[in-house]
Amino acid sequence: MTEAASPESTLAAPFFRCKVLKPPRYLVPPHERVVTHPPIDVVAGVIRRNDGRLLITQRLADDTLGGYWEFPGGKVDPGEDLTTALYRELKEEVGIETKIGPVIHYIVHPYPDRDVRLHFFSVSILSGEPQKLEVADLRWVAPGELLNFQFPEADRPLIDQLRASS
Repeated sequence: MTEAASPESTLAAPFFRCKVLKPPRYLVPPHERVVTHPPIDVVAGVIRRNDGRLLITQRLADDTLGGYWEFPGGKVDPGEDLTTALYRELKEEVGIETKIGPVIHYIVHPYPDRDVRLHFFSVSILSGEPQKLEVADLRWVAPGELLNFQFPEADRPLIDQLRASS
């Protein structure tokens, strides 16, 4: 007589012998990103002429994101206050004396190894005409033209805000 085979005997390999493998440690999901450096504070000026055009500058080719367009500004030095840094950067990059107004946009943008905190200020020119001192190029553009230029992804929310308010 033959006995009926039990369900356990028909399996090729019992389930208790399976091992769940974890992905290698270097595959880190974005929400578990490892930040190895403190965040960097960056300031930028949104400078608008009477005709509504905005000043944008092009990064030098050998800079990070070289060739991209941006609102003029730069990194805040250690111990430097945000408005002082922006005043200094605008004088160094485009040679203008300015009055720094309020923050009009703030965003923290993640990069693979660090976060960048971007502070965008409303700025008025007190004296001087913008020049290409430490930038590859500069232009006065209408808010609707901003999408014709390649900006860093972190600037996109501000660009959308400026285009909507024009």
